[in-house]
Amino acid sequence: MTMNYNHMNKGKFLIAVCIVIVIAAVALRIFYKEDTSTPNPESTASTTGTISPENTASSTETPLLGSDRDEHGCIGTAGYAWCGVKEKCIRFFEEPCEILAASTSEIAIFSPLPGTVLASPFSVSGQAKGTWFFEANLPVKLLDENDNIILAHFATATSDWMTEALVPFAGELAFTTAATSGYLLISKDNPSDLPQNDAAIRIPVKFK
Repeated sequence: MTMNYNHMNKGKFLIAVCIVIVIAAVALRIFYKEDTSTPNPESTASTTGTISPENTASSTETPLLGSDRDEHGCIGTAGYAWCGVKEKCIRFFEEPCEILAASTSEIAIFSPLPGTVLASPFSVSGQAKGTWFFEANLPVKLLDENDNIILAHFATATSDWMTEALVPFAGELAFTTAATSGYLLISKDNPSDLPQNDAAIRIPVKFK
């Protein structure tokens, strides 16, 4: 009887030990999950895009869009540059630096005046800033009303053109056309072919 009692107590003891082990294992598992789910402050900072002092310093050195205004107030990063004949900032891929007039602050046409009826040959004269010339020449074109070229020639500076002041020029052009009207186009000589260096003035004319 005593042996059976001892055997029963030993069985209960083993069961109790097993239960304790199971409870301890479950508790450890729960604790481990909670510990791994707690965010690491350093990893959180990196994943949420926290900027380090070094990154902050470098980002402030990058010019912001619109912060590069030139002496005329034109914003280069937005594609604007100064057009002297229009006296404003423009995007050259949107509109040409060209004006329909007889004079601006950069160039003035004395002959022919707007609306003149031209007969071949005719004289062209005026004055333009020295920066419009290259090797003393100033490109001149005669166009019909559809911008087809009737002739392409040049006028020549009649005084020293190596200046930013106004320089007188003159030229004589001969032409033949069936058109009845068109334009005299006098352009700034632009050997660089850069659009920001383009400029031109149009004079509406008629043909005999």
